[in-house]
Parts: sequence; structure tokens; C-alpha cells
Amino acid sequence: MNAEPAQPSPQPAQQGPQPAQQGPPPAPTLTFRGGGWVIVLAVVLMMLVLAWGLLGPLLGRRPHGDGRNLESYQFDLSSLAIDRAALTPSGFPRAFLPSLDETEHLRGAEILVYNERNRPKYLVTTDRVAGIVINGQAHAWPLTLLNAHEVVNDTVAGVPVVATYSPLCDSFVVFDRRIGGVARKFEVSGLLVNSNLVFCDKSAEGVAPEQHTPSLFLQLQRRAIAGPAAKDASTASLTTLPGLCITTWADWLAAHPDTTVTLRDAPSIRRMVEISYAHYFLSPKLEFPASPLPAADAMERAGLRLKSPLILLRAGSRWKAIPIEPLLSKVGMDRSLTTQLDGIGYTLHLPAGPAVARIERSDGAAVETIPCLYFAAESVVGPLDGFDLVNP
Repeated sequence: MNAEPAQPSPQPAQQGPQPAQQGPPPAPTLTFRGGGWVIVLAVVLMMLVLAWGLLGPLLGRRPHGDGRNLESYQFDLSSLAIDRAALTPSGFPRAFLPSLDETEHLRGAEILVYNERNRPKYLVTTDRVAGIVINGQAHAWPLTLLNAHEVVNDTVAGVPVVATYSPLCDSFVVFDRRIGGVARKFEVSGLLVNSNLVFCDKSAEGVAPEQHTPSLFLQLQRRAIAGPAAKDASTASLTTLPGLCITTWADWLAAHPDTTVTLRDAPSIRRMVEISYAHYFLSPKLEFPASPLPAADAMERAGLRLKSPLILLRAGSRWKAIPIEPLLSKVGMDRSLTTQLDGIGYTLHLPAGPAVARIERSDGAAVETIPCLYFAAESVVGPLDGFDLVNP
């Protein structure tokens, strides 16, 4: 017997009048209270940003240097003391990295507490620092800070100094900021010579800004190469301060527990995190031309690379080049080596971690040193065959 199909259940009768059929919802109307303020605020902010960007040009404050043409940097090159072809734009304008001028110092013993209260941490044990001792006062600048500025106008033990770092050469030099008895402030010029930092004086004490004409200074030659300072023999050479090195923070603090440290400024924190030359140091390639370069066979005989770290040590009237990497396998448990150079005893401290070294004289006298890469010693300071390549 076939089953009958199920019948649909009866629907209850609808009660009362039905509402009129609704059309599509009305399009929303943008009102200030309904969210329009967000767009108004965005427009205002965009106008402010545009106005800020145009303010410099409107006031005649365009950046000096287009990154390509030497003339655009507007330096006086009439007294240029080097081959003009060697002066190379870096791709950035003058002062593309702001100098650090208003510095604050912190005792090294307080860094741990500072790290606990501030992020990211400022200094840890294996970080590289550039250190110096002036009039008995030890002071340090973290390399991450110098990466973010390259030029720091500072005062240590009452002496106005400028700490300069050229990351492409990994070279650190500290100068007295006084030239002809007048203290000056310096900044990056946006120019390079053989990959080395060229910096300029942006102001001079007692001179109105509109009356100041900047000069160019080449870091590793330690002298003015253009501008008013280069025209006068009495102002062409900068006073280089001895007793400096690049080492680890742990090594520097252990050797100088009373050291002070230049603090970072808030605007530089992001740059300190973002700027790194780690890949550059490992690469055999130079970012900018340098000449002359060490011969390949000479590098092979010495067991060095173009970017091998050296310490240039002044002994009398000569410089001696001490390569760091070959020494790392020779250090004992105390991470130090001793040697004699021209009858003077030296101790080299080579802490664990990066290839860095700190040198002390056995008689306690200050040591004039410049840390830099192998190619920089060749191309900027002079051919290495004019030096003594020392392997203590």
C-alpha cells in the first residue's frame, strides 16, 4: 500500500494590519558628530605636514647637497688640498645625520639601572664602545650612538672635544674642538674621501651664523682639506687626543670602573636600532671607491682582508699597524699579549667577542692610536709599506 504524501501544516492566520514594505536603508550622512571629524582632522594634519615640509624652502633653508653633485653642497673648494676627484658625495645631504650637541653623561656603574628603566637597553657587555681617557677621566661613546650621529660635540674632563666615527672605515678619532683658541661645533658634510668621513664645522664660538664659512676636515688625515681653515697652516691641523680605543663595554668598564658615558638623545633611539654595518663588515665589497688599495698578494701574505680591523699605533714619528684578527688565537686566559716596539713595552688587551683591542704602555704614558680597517690605513693614512706591520 502506497503512503500518501505528507500535507503541509496549515499556517496560522495573520492577525491585524501588516506594516508597509520597507525600502533599502538610507545612505549614511557624514556629519561631524557621525565621524566626519576624523576626515577633518586627517586633512588638517596633512596640511600641517605639507606646510612643515615647505617651510624650509620658503625660508631659504633647503638642505645643502643633492647626494650627487659636489657643487650642490655649497662648500668653499677654492683651497681644496686634495684631488677634487677624490671628494665624493655620499648620496646624502649635509647633516643628513644630525650631530649630537647637547650631551648628557651617566656614570658607567649606573648603566644597569638605566637599562632596567629604559627600552631598548642602551649598553650590554659585548657592545662595542669607543673610549678615551682625558686628564685622567675615562669616557665612552657606544658605537650604536656614533652610528646614529657620526659626530658628537662633547666635553670631557673640561675639554671641548668632537668624537668622530667613520663607519665605512670603522675608524674612531677624537679631536679638541678648539681651533685657534675658538671652540667650534661640527657635523657630517655628506661627503667622503676614500670611504672616510669628511666633516665640517657648522659654527664657531663668538661668530654669527650668517658670518661663518664652514671648512671641510678629513678624519683620518686629521686636517682641514678645504675652506678657511685649510688656507691657514695654523688652523689646518686638528689636535688629535691620545688614549683612545674601540673595545667591548665589559672590557672598558672593567679597566675604568669610574668611566662616564655619553647618553643617547630620544630622537636617535630609532636610528640606533635601525642602523647597522654588520653585513658591510663581512662583505668584501666597498660601498665607495678607495685608492690605493692593498695588493691581493700582500693581503694574502699577511693573512688579511680589505676590512680586517687594525690598530694604528704611533711610535715616535712613525705609525705601526697592528692587525687584530691574527692575535686572537694567541691570547692566553687573561686575554692579553705583551710586546716591545722601539724599546717600549706594550700590553694588548683582546676581550672575548668582536675583534677589538685596547693598548697600554708599560710606563703608563698615553698611547696615540687610531682603530680602522686595513684598506683605510692604506688609502687614507698612507701605503702600508711605509708602516711596520706588527704581529706581537
